This record gives sequence, structure tokens and C-alpha cells, in this order.
Amino acid sequence: MPPSTFLLSLMLPPVLILQESRIQGGPIFGGQATTTVIFAVAIVLGIAAPLDIFLGLWQELGDLLGPLETINPLLLFFIIFVNNAVKALGAIGLGILVGIPPVLFVGINGFILGAVVSWAKSVQGLGYVVASIAPHGVIEIPMLLLATALGFMVGLESLKWLRRRESMVKSQLLASLKLYVKVVLPGLAVAAVIEVLVTPWLAGLVSGG
Repeated sequence: MPPSTFLLSLMLPPVLILQESRIQGGPIFGGQATTTVIFAVAIVLGIAAPLDIFLGLWQELGDLLGPLETINPLLLFFIIFVNNAVKALGAIGLGILVGIPPVLFVGINGFILGAVVSWAKSVQGLGYVVASIAPHGVIEIPMLLLATALGFMVGLESLKWLRRRESMVKSQLLASLKLYVKVVLPGLAVAAVIEVLVTPWLAGLVSGG
């Protein structure tokens, strides 16, 4: 997948999202663009970080994730889906804290992803990195970015309330949760299926395994 196509998938989530993206009379493109830029910058910083800083982390991560290679695919799907669903819901709900948690969420995850990409590229090559992330990432990443954008918008309304300005924080939160159920959760479910069934096969094919 060309880099331009992958980046476009981050900026332009599925058509359903665009159709549902007017929350409380305003488009979510501003929040989506903000979180996407933060995510992209964090990825670059993660890629640029020295690899030796993360050597211990990679070893611990490998020990932690190793057993997942032999786990039942249905259980693995459940673990991946629930993990992403809880993180996305937290990004939205905790957005009420003036939008700080969603920003931290997308920044930290972007940095970790960048570091993982840098490490995996040095060990397995760029082809393996793309095969390991792109199949499910083109759906999962936009869903998580959408969730953080919704949380960010909830935070903006919360900030208005703190400043004693007209605020729709409650209705914004409820509308965001509605979009979470209608769009984010189904998207994360599809991404989890791909991550369990397609991504390992494609990564193994690329690596010759």
C-alpha cells in the first residue's frame, strides 16, 4: 500500500462516518484533523527515538504477547476487540476532562506505534511492517482517531462550561456515545477479525514464514 493511500485512510474514515459526522450542528472534521496531526507527529517522534531505549520494553512485550500466538482465534478476537473498544470508550468519556485524556491517548499510542514500526523495520524490513499493520490498521486506526476526536470535542464543550460560556457538554457526550455504538464499535469488530485472520497470514507470507 502506497504511503499516500495509508495517510488518506487516516484523514478520510469510511463514508458512514462522514455521513454521521455532524455532532450538535457542527462537523467533527476539526477534531478529526487535530487528533490526526497529533497522532502523525507522535509517530514521527517514535520512529526518530533511539532504538536502544526500547530494547527492554521489546523483550518484555515479546514475553507478554508470546502466548497469544497459540491462543484460540475466537478468544484472541475477543481480547483485541474488547481492548480497543474500552480504549475508544475511555477516550470519549474522559474527554470531559477538558479534552486532555484523548490528546494524551492519541499521542502516546502514536509514539508507541512509531517506535514499534522503527524496531520492526530494523529487524524484519519495511514490507513486514506494512503487512503487519496495514490490513487491520486502515480500519482500526481511523476508528480510534474518530473516538479521540469525539472525546476532544466533548472536552471543548467542557471547557466552555468551565469558562461559564454556553455549553452543550451533555448532549455532545451523548451524541458521541451514539456514534461510538453505531460506527466505532462495528469498525473495531471488523478490524479485529482482520487482525486475527488476515494480518498474521499476510505477515507470514511476507516474512517467508
